[in-house]
Amino acid sequence: MDFDSAESFEAVQTLELAADDINKDIIIPLKFVKFQNVLGLTLFFQNNQGGEETTVVDYIGFIGSPLDTTNMEDFKRVAGKKGDRH
Repeated sequence: MDFDSAESFEAVQTLELAADDINKDIIIPLKFVKFQNVLGLTLFFQNNQGGEETTVVDYIGFIGSPLDTTNMEDFKRVAGKKGDRH
């Protein structure tokens, strides 16, 4: 994927970090529904902080759990009957 094609794709989620966020250990929650079954991930950094010419990323971490470790019996029914689909 090149920059032109990355800009033309619609992002699943867009994050905008302020300069104050750069050196902090912050956790940014993602849209749970969109990231339930991820097989691949592409990150596109459209702009640099302060208009710099290069982007330097020291660390990005993702917190999650594999699907096979999720016990669906642990979740409580919110609405509807067993077997109903949305």
